[in-house]
Amino acid sequence: MATQGSLDGLCGPYAIVNAYDLCDIDEDWLGKDVFKFACSEAGNWPKVLWKGTTFGQMRTMLKASQKALKKAYREADCEYPIEIDYPFRRNPPRTGKKFRKRFDEIFSRDDVICGIVGMEEPDKHWFSFVKHKDALIVFDSSPPGDSEMRRIGFDELHVRGGRKKELVLNPGELIVFREA
Repeated sequence: MATQGSLDGLCGPYAIVNAYDLCDIDEDWLGKDVFKFACSEAGNWPKVLWKGTTFGQMRTMLKASQKALKKAYREADCEYPIEIDYPFRRNPPRTGKKFRKRFDEIFSRDDVICGIVGMEEPDKHWFSFVKHKDALIVFDSSPPGDSEMRRIGFDELHVRGGRKKELVLNPGELIVFREA
């Protein structure tokens, strides 16, 4: 699992690398570096280093990564196995209950592998995850020492406008990785 430094705001590119890893994209076989693809397209340098990445930047980084990975697979005469969706970009659920219902529908599909989501509280942050029953298994890029795979129950997660502020997700910033 890739981890970020204690002073940088590059959790977005790290979440992208970790999501592709969860999709079994083998960078060693490809001879390609997803982190470099993502960072080269992040824009707003050097401010992105301390301000972090926006949802728009995440989409741009993923588009560049997909393009480079598809090309590498084509050159190896292999079919590229991953598609990316942004299911709530235009119509995010407004309540936690609606979010969980739609989220469960998406992640109950057999072709869905993993996701990335934007967190708003306690800090702005991106992390990759897989869904397991009523929880997310989170693959986080936080600075060493904080970095880990951990389980977060849905009862601990809230969406914008929720009353609790422990772990607040931005429902419009859900990115889904699925089999092509």
